[in-house]
Amino acid sequence: MVVNKKTSKEVNIYDNVVFDDIGEFATRKKKQDRIKHINARNPLVKSWKPLWLIRLGSSTGLIITLSASGGLIFGYNTGIIGPALGHINNQYHLNTILQGLIVCSTLLGALIGSVSGGFLADWIGRKPVVLITAIVTIGGAISSCATNPLSLAASLRVILGLGVGMSSAVCPLMVAEVVPVEKRGVYGSVFQLFITLGLLWSNVMGLLLIESGIHNWRWMFAIGSIPGFFMLLIWTVLNESPVWIENQRLKKERKLQEAAISHSKPKKSSIRILMEKKNRRPLFIGVILATFQQLTGINAFMYFSNLIFFKAGFTGEYGAITCSCILQFWNVSFTIIAALTVDHLGRRPLLFIGSIIMTAADLLIALFYVALTGKVQGWLSIICLFIFVAAFAMSIGTLFWFIVNEIFDPEAKDIGAPILVGLQWLFNMLLSLTFVGAVPYIGDSTMFWIFGGIGITCVVLLAIFLPPENIQHGELESDILPESLKEATTVYNDKVELSPSSKRKNFYNPRDDAEEILENLSHISNEDIPM
Repeated sequence: MVVNKKTSKEVNIYDNVVFDDIGEFATRKKKQDRIKHINARNPLVKSWKPLWLIRLGSSTGLIITLSASGGLIFGYNTGIIGPALGHINNQYHLNTILQGLIVCSTLLGALIGSVSGGFLADWIGRKPVVLITAIVTIGGAISSCATNPLSLAASLRVILGLGVGMSSAVCPLMVAEVVPVEKRGVYGSVFQLFITLGLLWSNVMGLLLIESGIHNWRWMFAIGSIPGFFMLLIWTVLNESPVWIENQRLKKERKLQEAAISHSKPKKSSIRILMEKKNRRPLFIGVILATFQQLTGINAFMYFSNLIFFKAGFTGEYGAITCSCILQFWNVSFTIIAALTVDHLGRRPLLFIGSIIMTAADLLIALFYVALTGKVQGWLSIICLFIFVAAFAMSIGTLFWFIVNEIFDPEAKDIGAPILVGLQWLFNMLLSLTFVGAVPYIGDSTMFWIFGGIGITCVVLLAIFLPPENIQHGELESDILPESLKEATTVYNDKVELSPSSKRKNFYNPRDDAEEILENLSHISNEDIPM
């Protein structure tokens, strides 16, 4: 409650209902307009939460923690299948095809979850999708470890994949809509950073549980539920995205306007909006980025890492997995460097430098497989492997997740970004499914020649179509966003100063709005009120 100092009467700031003291200054219409103005700027109307909880639920720190939880869900549950697969094979004696199906079960669910999660986030809101992601992750991880038939466990891994895919859709979206524009690079990189930490965590758990018995792979699967519990805890205090709330308000107003006009234009579908001329170029750029992220060989490098280490002389029971842990730590280190430098160096230079280095590493490894043998081939391939992973972490691996939310106009982002995320999951799944079976027939070097050729093509297309840095970085966002969406972003972002509450950096304070309105209304005289 807020007290009007002149009348000593209270204003209910949570229900946005102003008591009779306002009636002394304004007509019913003026009062309704004021209430509507508050509601447009305050996404927390009719909230039961105390003020400190509202601040926590809207803080940048909580959104970053949400993104970190989503990254751990992604990284651990996709990475643990590598250490677990050998133990599953020892117990069930799987052939190559069955191994590929088990690997791809989570990826198939992630493909479905990323697209459906994006549509659900546009339809019912970001916060409900966070809840669904947490529940599906917990249920999928625990149930897949507790079943005996392997076919049922693989099916339940598809359900787990739904949570993985939804996390990849909603977490970067929340960061893009909530955090300040000038910090979007470093905060947007948190998702990829925790993907790499999740991958490292999965390798460490594989190393620790390697001697824990025949059912050790079940414990590896069960641990994947832990990030889901963290996300569920975050959901209890999380506030809805202000951009989604403002979009819903605009849709309602648009419907009322269309109802008042007899010959209103038919509403455009999401696909038609995405295929408009202004959105075709961003969509094409996103397809290039999704192709470049997956089809230049990052998963192949991770798969071949054990073989490369073996050829270099790292043998023994713990040799390969220990080297994989070192590789994942290397990946984490360069992801941190990317997060700290992206807002200073810019998206475009990092993308081009990283893509050129990755393509060169692909071509060099292909050449080594043709011209060299033995430990020389292994050690030189290890050098290229670490160079490739560093370049990937510094460029497309980190930048993809928030660039796909930056290249579209606001009206196309909710449909465009999920499609691009789903596309990269599709490439990931197809490569994982076909890579193991294709290499024996076409050869190791041929596969890396293909990766190098795709890399060259993507570099040329990015040079032609990637927009200037000031648009890519979001500097012109104030020219793109509608005025109402600018107001919505003041809930979290103090860059656009539209109200006293926007001066509060990381959260919305409804008390400031109530005090501002009381102060404005106190200056209205009876002569100003139309009769």
